[in-house]
Amino acid sequence: MILKRLFYGLAAVVIVYFVMNFSKDAFLNARKGDLRENVDKTSFLSDNNLKNSDDAQIEEQKQKKTLNAKAGVVIMADTGKIIFAENAFDVLPMASLTKIMSAMVALDQKIDLNRVVSISPDDYTIGGNLRIAPGTEKVSIKDLFYASITGSANNAALAIAQNTNLNTEQFTEQMNRKAVELDLESLHYAEASGLSTENVGSAYDVARVAGFAFKNYPLILDAASRAEYSIFTRNTQREHTIKNPDDLFKTSPGAFLASKTGYLDEALYCLILAKKTPKGMIIAVTLGNPSKQDSENETLRLLNEGEKNIANY
Repeated sequence: MILKRLFYGLAAVVIVYFVMNFSKDAFLNARKGDLRENVDKTSFLSDNNLKNSDDAQIEEQKQKKTLNAKAGVVIMADTGKIIFAENAFDVLPMASLTKIMSAMVALDQKIDLNRVVSISPDDYTIGGNLRIAPGTEKVSIKDLFYASITGSANNAALAIAQNTNLNTEQFTEQMNRKAVELDLESLHYAEASGLSTENVGSAYDVARVAGFAFKNYPLILDAASRAEYSIFTRNTQREHTIKNPDDLFKTSPGAFLASKTGYLDEALYCLILAKKTPKGMIIAVTLGNPSKQDSENETLRLLNEGEKNIANY
């Protein structure tokens, strides 16, 4: 009887010990999960240099909408510091702002800019296009870059992608891979021209990718800085003048360095503007403005106000 009682007593002690340790481990693991979740929530802010921004100012701006656009941001191109932000992290369709990334990926593939090519009939789509005879008239790859960035020609962007060593799926994969490499978490691409509504990103990440492109790809910056560009077809010698869709080149020449426009019915009007300042390049982006004129004026206003307030950053 004594041995039996002793056995039950020891068994009870063992059970209590394991229960207490299990509860402790469960609590610690849950606590670690909470901490990990908090780190995950703040890592995006840290990774995107938001520690350098005035959080109080951003929160205040969130409370009052000042833009007709769905989202807008002004940043320092080199550091990603935020000068102005309104819904800057909302993920929205970006339309032809996509072409900044597709141009970078094509240049990363060491594409021969002097190569002479034609545009496939399959690359003629809705929206803006370079109007040359499909399959017969020939232009250089360099001309296609200017048609894509300066004139926002959809068939030019698609033709550039077709003339790399990558197929369509591989090219799109490279666009998304480059976004990951640049730590631009909100950017996602479905194709090279911007016609898909699945090409999405935040105004902040769009501004960052534009700043990176303008700094590291001189051809993209030059194309985005032009009001127009003339193309001569190589075999028929027909001249085509590509005009930048951004009317600010006419109404406010010299007020900015570079521009990239975008429009889809689903995305509305989207715009990137860049300007050099004594403290470095600044980038202004607006997404989802119902009016083309307002998109241009609002983005230029943000750019100018950003330059005035740059001393605070």
